[in-house]
Amino acid sequence: MKDIRTTAPAARSIMKDDFSSLKEAPAAIQRIRLAAQHELGLARKMMADAQRYQQETATKSRSEAQQFILRTRLATQREIEELIRQASEEIHKLLADIRVIRITAQEELAAQRKFNDAAKLSSMSLTIKENFKKPERKKKKQLATAK
Repeated sequence: MKDIRTTAPAARSIMKDDFSSLKEAPAAIQRIRLAAQHELGLARKMMADAQRYQQETATKSRSEAQQFILRTRLATQREIEELIRQASEEIHKLLADIRVIRITAQEELAAQRKFNDAAKLSSMSLTIKENFKKPERKKKKQLATAK
């Protein structure tokens, strides 16, 4: 068996250590609590920073998207205006060509009419000449038969 005298100081030492650690426990708990609060504050600050960054990024993205859409619309509008201008020029060229073709066709038709009129006049002139020659032949034949 152990001597009580030898075990008592050891027990007292253990109790003294337990008691001193019990005295230090609230201070340790207080330090842990302060550290946890500090960490919680840092986490809240990080979360607020993240939300602010998210809002700034979203705002910037919306702004850039709107600028891109506006630039795209302006570029599209310029391209459309250029296509309209080119189409208008081509239409005017085609109309000018059509006018030239129409004028040429009218001139050709007028020339054909003149040729046709000239041919009719020539034909009528020949017919009239033949009609004048026929009575002279008849007269000559009559005179020849009468002799």
